[in-house]
Amino acid sequence: MNEKIGILAIGHGSRLPYNKEVVTSIATLIDNKYPEVIVKAGFMEHCGPSVEEALESFKGTGVDKIVAVPVFLASGVHITKDIPKILQLNPDTHEGSVKLDGKEIPLLYGKPLGDHELIADLVYTRVQEVL
Repeated sequence: MNEKIGILAIGHGSRLPYNKEVVTSIATLIDNKYPEVIVKAGFMEHCGPSVEEALESFKGTGVDKIVAVPVFLASGVHITKDIPKILQLNPDTHEGSVKLDGKEIPLLYGKPLGDHELIADLVYTRVQEVL
């Protein structure tokens, strides 16, 4: 049996619409490229859906596991404390579960984007665009 995976892309949120549009667009790009997963976006503050609302929106999708990934460049208080608290994760394992459709669904937590080579390539691409 293949697991059906849900991805919860978590953005910071902003009163300015562009922040939400970027994170939502990233979620859509993942969804289009990997049709075997279900992708939702949620936000910490200033816009919706909230992280909790986005997590609830997996109801009826049949996901067997959800991976929450912060669409943040680096760790900070939201990454290390606020999001794990909202998701009710075990502080030692950064794992938890959520009840959806009468089942306990495992909930895992990914790292922020960080200093990955693809990020460096993107920065270089942005430099080339300006030049």
